Amino acid sequence: MFFKMNVASGAKISLFFGMAVFLLHLFAYAGDDTSPAINPPAEEQQLPKSEGAKSQLKAPATSTHSRNFYQVLEDVLGDFEYDLNNGQVQGLKGLAIRSIATSENVPPSFKDHIDLLIKERVLSSTKNKIINCIQCRSQNAVLNGDQVTISSPQSNPAELNRIAKQMGIDHFMDVAFAYQPNGLILSLSISETDGSDSVIWSRSYNSETSRASAFRRGVDYNQLDEARKSVEYQPTVVYRPTLYYLFENDTTGYVGTLGFAFRMVERYDNRKKEVGFELNYLMDSGSLVGSTSTSDSVFRSFNITLLFVHSWNLIGDVESYNQVRGSVFTAVGGTYGSGFLGAVVRGGYEWRLGKHWAVQGLLGYRPQASKFLNGVASGSVSGFEFGVGISALY
Repeated sequence: MFFKMNVASGAKISLFFGMAVFLLHLFAYAGDDTSPAINPPAEEQQLPKSEGAKSQLKAPATSTHSRNFYQVLEDVLGDFEYDLNNGQVQGLKGLAIRSIATSENVPPSFKDHIDLLIKERVLSSTKNKIINCIQCRSQNAVLNGDQVTISSPQSNPAELNRIAKQMGIDHFMDVAFAYQPNGLILSLSISETDGSDSVIWSRSYNSETSRASAFRRGVDYNQLDEARKSVEYQPTVVYRPTLYYLFENDTTGYVGTLGFAFRMVERYDNRKKEVGFELNYLMDSGSLVGSTSTSDSVFRSFNITLLFVHSWNLIGDVESYNQVRGSVFTAVGGTYGSGFLGAVVRGGYEWRLGKHWAVQGLLGYRPQASKFLNGVASGSVSGFEFGVGISALY
């Protein structure tokens, strides 16, 4: 009797201990679920019971609601379409889909659906055409004695290269698709067809970090796009009128000239460098007070100087308008006037004051060039030029 009671008590204790372990596992599994589950595709839900255990994924028992599989897939493809519309996908010319790999819980027939969806996005968002390469995914069976050997072009780079040349394919796309209860992952890569299999573009799209998913969480992507653009290169064009007083070597010797200039440059390398053009008009200052001069003077008649300019701004990592900043510049170009065409090389240093003002000193050199009057050389211009200028920056 005592033995029977001990056996019964032991059975009750074992049953109680087993239920406690089961409840602990159940609570631990429920605590890991932080995202709504995704229902598998309809075809997968209709799998036989023999395959359901290894391929059908069910939502955890604690999920309050689930998302439609095709709606989430549309969100992932929407990110790919966004990259297509913004020109971020490279290698679309002569593109063909070479292979599509899926996780084990996705029906094999779903590969054709993914193939059509990707082609639809590329065709609707770009002007490129996709080549339908059936041979790329074909399989060949060869009977060798009592053995059957199955081969595919995907494992034979030489055969793929031959198919690409025959069909005019420039790039191959490989697709990998994975389905999980709480997210979808679509990975795309584009490679060369020259046999090197060099990857020129690759990206993975996750449904939990997609733009559509962010919209549902209340993220304003307009602000994110502006933030992304702020860290990318943004062209900044600076316009600056300048008033010069330069000493130029004219046909009769050095004369003082009043110069009017307009420079347009683009800043780059975080505002540390500038490149652009400058246009000058130089006028002999003696002509303003009525002094006489010979008719072969270059700077008493119409003339124009065009220069290609490059500057290095000495501002450090941050430009402070409260401090005087320095800038070194070089320029090369030429002067055209009535019967005159000559080259000029300049360099100088400028001090930038505040945000809109700059004072500069420059030194230049003009190689020898002749001044023609009625087809006859009447003098030459050569030598150094030097002077100062005041600029306004806009």
